[in-house]
Amino acid sequence: MFWTLVTAIFAAFAGAGLGFALRHLSGKRLPKGIVPIAAGLAMIASTVALEYGWASNVLRTLPADTVVISEREHQAWYQPWTYARPWVRGFVAFSPADTVETAEGSGILVVQLRLHERWQPPMQMPILVDCAEGRRAQIDPDTSFDEAGQPEDANWIPAGRGDPIMTAICGRVATA
Repeated sequence: MFWTLVTAIFAAFAGAGLGFALRHLSGKRLPKGIVPIAAGLAMIASTVALEYGWASNVLRTLPADTVVISEREHQAWYQPWTYARPWVRGFVAFSPADTVETAEGSGILVVQLRLHERWQPPMQMPILVDCAEGRRAQIDPDTSFDEAGQPEDANWIPAGRGDPIMTAICGRVATA
């Protein structure tokens, strides 16, 4: 949020300079009010550009094979342009390269879900995915595994074919 404020301040100075230059080039036929109007429009434009570019900028910092599972779009009455084109406020992703089997041949995958939300620190959530059984479970500190790599006390959630996490992970791992 701090860098957004810094960007808006610099944009205001740039916009004011542009307004001043336009007024000067017009032989002062433009009103003095063009300077603060240009500054305000530059601040709005820079803030909107930062909001719309946030998700793609974050994705550029993640591994190249990162797969976005789902996105959360933002619309607000105080940002009327978002009704025409919402911006991405958050997303859930994973990297197939970080996906491993609990033990060879177990069929149970350990996946690091990456949760990114605008204005929040990123989080990682390790989960277990059993593509054959169509279920998933969050790995808790209490989760333990036997010698065969099978979780002993996981709280499995049955996930249907429409579950976006299962679809993304099982489809990606099966093709990899």
